[in-house]
Amino acid sequence: MYVWLGTILFTAFLFFRIPLVNKAIHVRNSFLVKKCSIIIPARNEEGTIGKLLSSIENQFIQPLEVIVVNDGSKDRTREISEEFGAIVIDSPPLPMGWKGKSWACWNGAKASKGEFLLFVDCDTWFEKAGLLRICETYKRQHCQGVLSIHPYHKMNSGYETLSMIFHFIVFASTNVTHLLAGLFKPAGGFGQCFLCSKDVYRRIGGHEAIKSDMVEHFSLCRRAKACGESVEAVSGQRAISMRMYENGLAEVFHGWSKSFASGARSTNLLLLTVISIWIAFLISFIIQSPDMIAGNPYRYMLEYSLVSLYLYVIVSRIGNFTLLDTLLFPIHLLFFIMVFLHSVWNTFFTKQTKWKDRYVFVEKGKDEKMK
Repeated sequence: MYVWLGTILFTAFLFFRIPLVNKAIHVRNSFLVKKCSIIIPARNEEGTIGKLLSSIENQFIQPLEVIVVNDGSKDRTREISEEFGAIVIDSPPLPMGWKGKSWACWNGAKASKGEFLLFVDCDTWFEKAGLLRICETYKRQHCQGVLSIHPYHKMNSGYETLSMIFHFIVFASTNVTHLLAGLFKPAGGFGQCFLCSKDVYRRIGGHEAIKSDMVEHFSLCRRAKACGESVEAVSGQRAISMRMYENGLAEVFHGWSKSFASGARSTNLLLLTVISIWIAFLISFIIQSPDMIAGNPYRYMLEYSLVSLYLYVIVSRIGNFTLLDTLLFPIHLLFFIMVFLHSVWNTFFTKQTKWKDRYVFVEKGKDEKMK
């Protein structure tokens, strides 16, 4: 009973709310979109970049420009981008101390002409009027500070749903979901979509200020906060979506392990402690399940169902997860533990991991090296 009560209380405290982009749109604010430069860092993205650029093309209000930063792609990334009319620039050779994505974003920002800078990953795409919804959400901040958006995760295969626990933790680590979130500023942001004005970008030092960090936009949000800028982090439901790992279970495993332990290391210690206690309660609830079933199976079924239902209510705002996915949360939790241990090993012992044919050294001061 105490384990279940702790599980439900910590879940309710830690995930009291999921902030969203604006649902309503107003054409009078279309000028915000027209002043926006969309910057897309791209490395061997021929399979995804077309969908993103097509979604931009289909927005009824067009941005000022779309810049694709070709980060040493060996496929048709450049050709596809040019077919959609995007401005394509080649990322210069990676300097010592920089991470590849930050370097690409930095060069895209330097080449931009817009008043607002919107950085998006290639595995995302905009929903109908999504670009306007994002800009209106930024207007909610009076176009000040930075806006970090977690794209709504759309999945087509069962193995992709194994990202569920990671999404919970990513949202919790931003300090925007818990019961007392209204009393605190966000502690970080999301990696796939980041919006700010060019003036704000300059004031916080841009990607150069966090050039060696693995989780670049999380760090950039922390940098903005330290510089006194306002920070908001929201879910992109109805505005921007993504499909992260469509090439099999191994990609899900290595994709999350790439930076998860280093991301945890960057999280506020108190918040990390609360998240760890929540995970511990979930694990304890699962471990004690046989005894609880033997003692009172009907009560256990009710308690298990309530935990699963609450998880579903929250995660349905993050991605197209089903109630069945949350009913199977022990499987998702086991996968999380395996990936996290692998990430810890790479982060603190081997000091490197591999992603998109590039070795990424976790130790500060070392650059990324091509295979």
